[in-house]
Amino acid sequence: MADTISSAADCPLCRRHRLWFDRVTSLGDYQEDLRQNVLRMKRSEGELVAASMAQLLSTQRREIIQQFAPDLLVPIPMHWMRRLVRRTNSAEVVAEHLGRALRVRVARRLLVRCRNTLPQKDLSPNSRFRNVRGSFCVRRGYDIRGARVALVDDILTTGATCSEAAKMLKQAGAQDVAAIVVARAIGSNDR
Repeated sequence: MADTISSAADCPLCRRHRLWFDRVTSLGDYQEDLRQNVLRMKRSEGELVAASMAQLLSTQRREIIQQFAPDLLVPIPMHWMRRLVRRTNSAEVVAEHLGRALRVRVARRLLVRCRNTLPQKDLSPNSRFRNVRGSFCVRRGYDIRGARVALVDDILTTGATCSEAAKMLKQAGAQDVAAIVVARAIGSNDR
């Protein structure tokens, strides 16, 4: 089971890429029941599953998250066209429920997907990093200088999406950025 790492050293597919987030916390590996739950979360009727996964994160990873002491949680945003089709963003649902459970502010609108990208699941590990490059923007009006930010997503495979989002947050002044995900697919490009 994957808990927390501070580098990509334990993932053979990620080692050659610089990751901009400082650590990652997950419920476990992207397999079996956890994989099925992540896939259910991505559907419009999967919000209850996403809420349940947030509850598990808040109980099973509370100490790890509290050690990081995030000032705010930021869900990985979807492009508005994909959101229109899917009708839900599981990362946002997880962030909202996790924020309530941990009493950490959720900044849903801080990060925006400013460019629609291809689905990551269909791409090779190297292509995933190219695909998300320049796809996130930090909205004006947010002062995150010196903040400890926790990105929230459903799955971390190569780390490309969270890394690009973390890069933008750090360029906007965030001190530290952690990734909190439901599952990690270590050493695999399977989604």
